[in-house]
Amino acid sequence: MKHATRTIGPVEITSVIDADFGAGPITETFPDMPEDALLSDDADATAVRTADGQWRILVRAWLLRHPDGTFLFDTGLGGAGSPTQSWADTPGTLLAELRELGVAPGDVGTVALSHVHDDHVGGLLDADGAPAFPNARHIVQRADIEWLRKLAAESDEDRAVWGLLAPLEDAGVLDPIEGDRRLADGVELHHLPGHTPGHQILRVVAGAERLTISADTWNHPAQLAHPEWPSGPDDDHAGAADARRTLLGEILEHPGSVVAPTHLSVPFLTIETSPEGTPTWRPA
Repeated sequence: MKHATRTIGPVEITSVIDADFGAGPITETFPDMPEDALLSDDADATAVRTADGQWRILVRAWLLRHPDGTFLFDTGLGGAGSPTQSWADTPGTLLAELRELGVAPGDVGTVALSHVHDDHVGGLLDADGAPAFPNARHIVQRADIEWLRKLAAESDEDRAVWGLLAPLEDAGVLDPIEGDRRLADGVELHHLPGHTPGHQILRVVAGAERLTISADTWNHPAQLAHPEWPSGPDDDHAGAADARRTLLGEILEHPGSVVAPTHLSVPFLTIETSPEGTPTWRPA
């Protein structure tokens, strides 16, 4: 199935595949991880590595259909004019995928952003530079806005990414938040910094059912058992490691919880602990 859907209570959560491609040598994307782990032949390692040794990155956005409205978590790579096209060999297809799912841009009432890396905010604007989701409020942690604003003053690359958020700020549809935020009944953003200062995840809870969209907390499956192994794009390596440990502990407190990482090969997973105490991924 191209796009997978899980239901938690009254909420449908759909993994929308925006792109799937090789994004450069995996040893350069995770330069501080052991090379033998990255180039291993085990199933977890090969699931996120192409045959020629590149990082196989699945870029996802997440569509939430809730009784209170339609929500989007992240916006993928964006089109041909997006800053992502300086390193990605393909534009994102989010709008086309949403149309296939019966969702028009104007149907989306809230766009929440896990963080401000370009593969998560690339689709904020349409080809004319206007908000791609014209009726939506756009929610992002203030820590990420100010971090990116500062970086944009120093770097052309970051200035291009800021150019995706600045029109939303100018239009008055960008909502900075600080800390956790309830979006709707059973849907909450949770600030989990480390990967970026404002990195946030999204929880969906209904009774004993629980699903966490973990964004970029884990970008390689091996980071589950080795939270100290960083991703190259982690802004704060120690903070990202702490975030991985914290989220793992929280998930294990709720057996059967579903985890939805943005970039891993399987959209919906659970975490089990081996008799030796090692956490392992299992498809949900």
